[in-house]
Parts: sequence; structure tokens; C-alpha cells
Amino acid sequence: MMIRSLAIVAALCLFGTSASALTMEECRAKYKAEKAAGRASIAWVDYQKKRCGIHPKAAAPKPTSAAKH
Repeated sequence: MMIRSLAIVAALCLFGTSASALTMEECRAKYKAEKAAGRASIAWVDYQKKRCGIHPKAAAPKPTSAAKH
């Protein structure tokens, strides 16, 4: 399990850049991997802002209707 977590973190570090924000799913996976490895020392809300570029209280984009009559 530890090797799997480290592999996930390594993959995220290699493919993720600080210039682009992560998706919520990517951020959650990164946080869980770091937490499992004992390296996530900040709260989830702070982690979203500082490490993923996600504002935790921002509203999700509203879906648009493709079929308008």
C-alpha cells in the first residue's frame, strides 16, 4: 500500500504543474496519497488552496443544457 501511495504521488508530481490547477479528483487523490504517507500536515481546505489551486468555497460551474427547444 505504501509503494502504491508513493507511486501515485510521484506520478502527480511528474505530470502536475503549479501553473495549472488540479481537478478536485486529482487534488483529492494527491491529498489521500500524501496523508497515507504521513506527509499531509495541513487541513483539507488549506490543502485545496495551497497545493491544488482550488478555492474550496467557489461554486461549481453550472451545467449547460445542450438541448434547447
